[in-house]
Amino acid sequence: MATVLVVDDVAANRELMTMLLGYRGHEVIEACDGADALALAQSHHPDVVVSDVLMPGIDGLEMVHRLRNAPDEQAAHAPVIFYTANYLEPETRPIAEACGVSQVVLRSADPRELLDAVDVALRNGPVEITPRPADEFATVHARAINAKLVEKVRALKHTEGRFAAMAASSPVGIALLDADGDATYVNPRLSEIVGEPADRLLERGWMDCLDPETHDEALAVVHAGAAEAVEHRYRNRIERPDGEVRWLRVHLRPIRDAEAELSGAVVMVDDITDVVAAEERAGWEVRQRQSEARRRDAERLDSLRRMAGGMAHDFNNLLGAMLGFLTLAVEQITDEMEAGRIAAAIGEALLDDLGQVTKGGERATKLTEQLLAFGRREISQPELVDLDAFLGDAASTLAEAAGTGIKLDLRPGDSPPVRIDPRLLDRLMHIVISNSRNAMPDGGTITITTGRSPHGQATLGIADNGRGMAPDVLARAFEPFFSTKAGSRTAGLGLATAQGVVSQAGGDITLDSEVGRGTTVLIRLPAAESPAPRPASTVPAAAVPVSAAPVINGDLTVLLVDDEKDLREVTARFIAKAGYRVLTAGGGAEALQVAEQHTGPIHCLVTDVVMPGMDGRQLAHRFQTERPDTKIIFISGYAEALIDNEGRSLEPGRTILAKPFSSAQLFGALKAALAG
Repeated sequence: MATVLVVDDVAANRELMTMLLGYRGHEVIEACDGADALALAQSHHPDVVVSDVLMPGIDGLEMVHRLRNAPDEQAAHAPVIFYTANYLEPETRPIAEACGVSQVVLRSADPRELLDAVDVALRNGPVEITPRPADEFATVHARAINAKLVEKVRALKHTEGRFAAMAASSPVGIALLDADGDATYVNPRLSEIVGEPADRLLERGWMDCLDPETHDEALAVVHAGAAEAVEHRYRNRIERPDGEVRWLRVHLRPIRDAEAELSGAVVMVDDITDVVAAEERAGWEVRQRQSEARRRDAERLDSLRRMAGGMAHDFNNLLGAMLGFLTLAVEQITDEMEAGRIAAAIGEALLDDLGQVTKGGERATKLTEQLLAFGRREISQPELVDLDAFLGDAASTLAEAAGTGIKLDLRPGDSPPVRIDPRLLDRLMHIVISNSRNAMPDGGTITITTGRSPHGQATLGIADNGRGMAPDVLARAFEPFFSTKAGSRTAGLGLATAQGVVSQAGGDITLDSEVGRGTTVLIRLPAAESPAPRPASTVPAAAVPVSAAPVINGDLTVLLVDDEKDLREVTARFIAKAGYRVLTAGGGAEALQVAEQHTGPIHCLVTDVVMPGMDGRQLAHRFQTERPDTKIIFISGYAEALIDNEGRSLEPGRTILAKPFSSAQLFGALKAALAG
């Protein structure tokens, strides 16, 4: 094992050589300059000296010259190897020969060449030297140094020229900062971007590229230097001296030299005004496309609503006639059984069969109600409703709708009163609770809360801890006829109907759901500001029991108007069966003719609303002008002409009977109207 003195002013180079020589088992002594090397050589007597050539102070050439003339004979005869990246072997050969340098190894060579050179020097042992006069060494040394200085100056000028050309033609602005954060150079492009002369951008002038609130942060980045050499990016808007507004993207990167002695930063500034304008234009186009898509969706949904309402109207007429004739058939069979003209067993069998048909008709009636609610064409009779009181009264029926294994948790709050049809509100609650129940097959909790939003709206929240919905399902939740129940017989109108009910009341409904987290339905309704006007009189299904006895009064005349022949016929038979005198007409114009030809009073006008030509509302107004004492009952399955865009009745105070209706409901409506 030999002792090797490594001489280099760059710590990284010394570490590399120490590592290489250590692998060969050599003991390494490090010196950071020529003076340090001379002292260590005379105190440690190394077997070999490996030295750089170009070093500050005493360079490698002068260090070897002084070593050869040292009074310590052992140190003076130590073999020396030059390991350099700045001198080529021909450049150092004259002085190397003059000073007895064993070999010159370039740093660009394979590291094994250095190790081999050390092995050769160790085998050859101490070198024999012939002292040279000092003036001869000075001449050779000066010549070598001057040649290298000229080469370096030329290379530096060449590098500076290339940098100047690159900076001048750069498409981005460039500023070089010193360790204090002052700009020492800015290129022409930066002046062009900012609109200020270069001398105004030197020192701290470059900070005009940044927002004032980021100045301190930027300086802190520069002062931190390479210790936190992370590029910082800024995007900001500036106003140039000429008033032009520009958007800039600024990159600030700290820099530090190899020895961490010099620090500063490079600033690169890019004018992205056109990019920002393109982004804004693209954003506007996206918003326009989204708005257009929403408009098309709204038009499509409105078309669906109108189609659903029209289908419900026609379907209600069919249902009305079918259920009406079923009622007449049931009554006829019952009468025949009581008279003994039909055997009891046969009659019961017939009644059972007709009962199944009636159940199907009732289910169809529920479907048409959903279609009307979805189409926002169901007649709404809004009332002033206290949500907390309503939920308290409906708690038992809502709990029954939730089913067994599900807890219903009511949490009333400071909710203002709202104006909504209680019947539609009840349907809305049952729809939402039914969905929550289906999402919790293993049981759970449904929490119903009321409150007041910051905008003064009444809020109604229904939350469950069920399975929740995936994003794609959530996006389509309110879509009509959409259902996640594979093979289900449902129409997929539940939430679409709920949305129709809420919209008809002037509110909005939103969903918040995640898979595994459950679903929250939030309903916001306008707070009622004043008592509601007196609603139109309606006759619900339970207003008169089915078994109620008909009113017999042959002195009262009823004019029935409906463009559907079958429904008109069965309704006329209902009215006649109740003991009233019946006049019929298939439309508004015909009704006026019938009324004109009838010499006696007409006590009640029962008219459909949607009819070709003159609709029911127009007929009623004409009729009451000529016969002000006549009572009016509207019958409709699609009261387009009776409601406004919010679903409110345009005929407050009138009796309205929704199709399809039973004979008992019709009798109740007649009694109520004529009694009034």
